[in-house]
Amino acid sequence: MFFKYDAKNGIKVPEPFNRVMTPIMTTDTASDPIDFSIHMTEWAPGAKVDNHMHQDSTEAMFCLSGHGKASVNDEEFDFEPMTMICALPGDMHQIINTGDELLKVLCIFSPAVSGEDLSNRARNAVEAYKKEHPEEG
Repeated sequence: MFFKYDAKNGIKVPEPFNRVMTPIMTTDTASDPIDFSIHMTEWAPGAKVDNHMHQDSTEAMFCLSGHGKASVNDEEFDFEPMTMICALPGDMHQIINTGDELLKVLCIFSPAVSGEDLSNRARNAVEAYKKEHPEEG
């Protein structure tokens, strides 16, 4: 199988988690069954992902460029190129772009997820945040 990053496949996640997730190798782009999936996530300066967990999957996040803070189960790390965090099922984790450039992170899920899965997870996180913080509109 062959896969190529293509920005036009990006899934735009609205405020407050302003980021773009681009599926690369997912269950809906693979021609054969796969055990893991890969997508690129790009955060603008100041953007973040909610502190969350995945009940049934492991997620490894490898920083390609930019600078931020990453946490796993409330332990915080400087997140910069050539560093990685890994969240096992049930581990709370979060990434925040604290730099002044795009933060690019390669995300690997096991078991594999689909692009639709990524989109649904992001939409649900935004909706949950807005319910918890109605004052932010």
